[in-house]
Amino acid sequence: MEKLKVVLIDDERIVLNGIRTILKKEADLDLVGIADNGVEGLRVILDEKPEIVLTDIRMPGMSGLEMIRKAREVLPDTVYIIFSGYNEFCYVKEALGLGVIDYLEKPITIEKLRGALDKGIQIYHYRQNYVRMTQSMKKVEKTYVEQALREVYEQSWDEKRLLGRILEQNAELEYATSACVMKVACKKTQSIDDYRRMIQQLTFELIQEYHIEIYSFSEYESLVLVYFSYEKKTFPFREEAERGHQKLKEEGIDCYVGLSRIHASFYEIRSAFVEADDAMRYARYLEASDVVGIDEVEYVTSIPRDLNKDQNSIGFNFRTGQYTLCREQIGEYLSYLKKMDLIPELLQQKCLELLFYLKRLLDEMDKTQQSGLDIVDLSDFRALSQEELIGWVRGKTDLILESAADEGEEEKNKAIQSAKDYIEQHFQGGITLDALALQVHMSPTYLSMLFKREEGITYIRYLTRVRMEKAMEYLRQGYKAKQVCEMVGYYDYKHFSTQFKSYTGMTLDAFKKNLKS
Repeated sequence: MEKLKVVLIDDERIVLNGIRTILKKEADLDLVGIADNGVEGLRVILDEKPEIVLTDIRMPGMSGLEMIRKAREVLPDTVYIIFSGYNEFCYVKEALGLGVIDYLEKPITIEKLRGALDKGIQIYHYRQNYVRMTQSMKKVEKTYVEQALREVYEQSWDEKRLLGRILEQNAELEYATSACVMKVACKKTQSIDDYRRMIQQLTFELIQEYHIEIYSFSEYESLVLVYFSYEKKTFPFREEAERGHQKLKEEGIDCYVGLSRIHASFYEIRSAFVEADDAMRYARYLEASDVVGIDEVEYVTSIPRDLNKDQNSIGFNFRTGQYTLCREQIGEYLSYLKKMDLIPELLQQKCLELLFYLKRLLDEMDKTQQSGLDIVDLSDFRALSQEELIGWVRGKTDLILESAADEGEEEKNKAIQSAKDYIEQHFQGGITLDALALQVHMSPTYLSMLFKREEGITYIRYLTRVRMEKAMEYLRQGYKAKQVCEMVGYYDYKHFSTQFKSYTGMTLDAFKKNLKS
């Protein structure tokens, strides 16, 4: 068994020498430090981190009790034994309040000292066993909860039973004031240390002193982080996530981050999983360099997540022009509704939700005059049988998909060309996605995805490319770097320099020297 470290503090030399002699004969103990005053004693304790401290009460510089009070802030598990004179019993009550396990009246006998040390050793081992047992129980409890959360994530049909199982392990979760899910995926292969740093930055450093529980599990090449807050005020998940993500980028660890909404109940965690998935999907497709929240993604939530083939949503496939897959998903969803044997009113509602959602996706393409797509004409809608209703909806969805596929390419090409022309003419200003979308009469979400699909890069990367090409042109013309920074639409010179080096592989100084040679 490993020896326990002991520190001895007393201002009487004869006491120090006597106790030191006794401790040398103790097989279970190792005297690692001695001090003759409270100030030096505190330093030795903090440096050596002993398991047991023997100290006098009255000492120069700092009393033994004050020293213990300060040491316990850093080493709460250390066992403290004090020496007390006959007239110092008034201090014993205060000492017991500090967790001191025994006190010895001077003069100290060998028998009393060994009895106190045996007691200290037993108490220390008891505390350590209790801590290990508690940690083990918490680890097992956390493992059970994380496994159940993973199953909630993967299986919507058994959600009620799984949530109940989670509460059996940690009943406090029912009283969480907010819940949020973050999905994270590295943009390129990272080392194990990078993954550790990523997890630390988005867990321990993110929550700081807040009362928050975090659970996590891996999903394919992604990490799913689940946060439950018990704060009276809503925890600023988005702000803290962005701060952590920015720090990771500064350390060279780049990752996609998708964030759910902040939900007010533990029972809404399933919705948070779906939202984090959707946000991550868009972040990957758009090669987003910032955190993507679900509120930035226009999405339908009535379509069961489990029906999304290859983890792609109907909306995602529609916007990226994967109409065949989109049609298959719609067919699966309608078959699902049919099997559910819903009451007529609910079936009609779900069918209308689907149709209006697809119509809104079509409207994003600025196609407002499609013949045969009047899905709000419900004259005979409510009189249809289940089979007839499903067939009617299939026909309408096919019309929408055919219209998007057959007539959209020319309009899409025109829209992208128009967006590129606008960027070429206004690259000096702050071109936002919203402003660009307004120019081409599309929704920002649809434009960003269409731009990536048609050009192979996101609109922001295209804008950066235009600006860097212009910057090189202006530098060749003899303009100073700081002038060029503003001329191409940057107001932060440091950011401009970083972007320039990333694009050209050279610093601004190196580029200018190259021009002279």
